[in-house]
This record gives sequence, structure tokens and C-alpha cells, in this order.
Amino acid sequence: MSRTQTAYCCLARAFPRDFRAVCGDGLDRLGDDLVPIVWHENGVVGIGRLFADLIFRLSVEHVSSYLHSIKEVMMEDDLFEGTWKSNAEKSRFNPEYSVEQACVRFEATDEGYLLVAYGIVNGQAVAERPTRIVADGQRRPVVDLNGRPIPGVPPGAMAVGTRPDSHTIDARVEVDGKLIGAGTYHVSVDGRTLTVTNEGQGAKGPYKITAVFDRVVPDPYIPQ
Repeated sequence: MSRTQTAYCCLARAFPRDFRAVCGDGLDRLGDDLVPIVWHENGVVGIGRLFADLIFRLSVEHVSSYLHSIKEVMMEDDLFEGTWKSNAEKSRFNPEYSVEQACVRFEATDEGYLLVAYGIVNGQAVAERPTRIVADGQRRPVVDLNGRPIPGVPPGAMAVGTRPDSHTIDARVEVDGKLIGAGTYHVSVDGRTLTVTNEGQGAKGPYKITAVFDRVVPDPYIPQ
């Protein structure tokens, strides 16, 4: 019985670090408590099933941990994902739409990106409505994240995103085939600078801006 418990604990300690960080030593203690009960109720057959289940779960957790590591590497290599802060010396804003500080954040999704923009205008913190960017060339209705119409956006507005190359995303909004807004997001070769060119019709009239953003390292939204 003692050897069986020891074998169970050895297998439990072979689980991935992330799994053990969450579960702690709970699986070890479970083996100490569970093995005598299973042996008493089901004998050798029960012990065999117990170890088979543990070995299967061990394999699943290691595969899951491996896939998660691959995903993290791919996300770290994503050119756009992360937080970017405006460089005032290199940016050109319309006087009507000038900001004291601007930040944008690209968050990768299954379809593309979620773009969040925020900053400081006239000493006040402001934030724009989060925007989906799906660069597959398909036309999609311009709605909020819950699928509802957005106040101020003309009925029938359609968003189209494309990716001319790996470093560039183009996004535009059309109504009945007429362009009402467009933006281009381009990441430098070294991945440190994001240049945003945006033009369209706003509440204060037409606008056109060229803003340069520097990547924020470390990303304040990722636990260090």
C-alpha cells in the first residue's frame, strides 16, 4: 500500500508547473487518502483504473501546457498586439481633434483584433468605444460589441478591413458605397513604432490625422 501511494505521489508531482501552481499539493494528498479507499473497495482492478485515469490526465495536461506555450509565443510575436502610446513630436493632429496624450491597444481575438483607444483631452480622461477590426476583406455592419446600433453612426454603415501586408492593416467604413471614414495602421520593421493615418467626418467636421505611437514595454495590461 505504501509503495502504491508513493507511486501515485510521484506521478502527481510530474504534472506541469502551471497545473501544480493552481492545485498545489492537493493531488499528492488526494493519493494518500484515495489509494487505501480504492484498494479496500475495488482491489487491484480499482487501483489499475485509478492509475490509468491519472496517467491519462497527466498526458492531457502536458499537451495542454505545450499548446498554451505555443499560443503565448505566437501572441508575443504578433506585430500589432499590445499597448501603444502616442509620440507628440512625431504626430500631427487637426487642431479641432488634438489630444494631450493618446494610447491605443490591440487585443488579438479569434477573428482579428479588438482596438481600444483612450487618452487625455483638455485635461480630461476620455475613451472611445472599443472597435473590432477583422482584416479579411468582408463587409460587416458597424455595431457595438453586443451587436447593437451605435449612436451617431449612419444606418447601413458597413466596415471593411484588409491586410495588404503583414505590417499593415487598412480599415474603412462605408454607407451605400460612399466612404465616410478610413484608417491605416502600420507597424515598423522593428516592431517598435505604430503609425496611424485616420481621416473621415466627425462631430466637429472633417478630419485627417497622422499619429505615431511607441510600443509600451512592459505592457501595463499583462501581469509581470
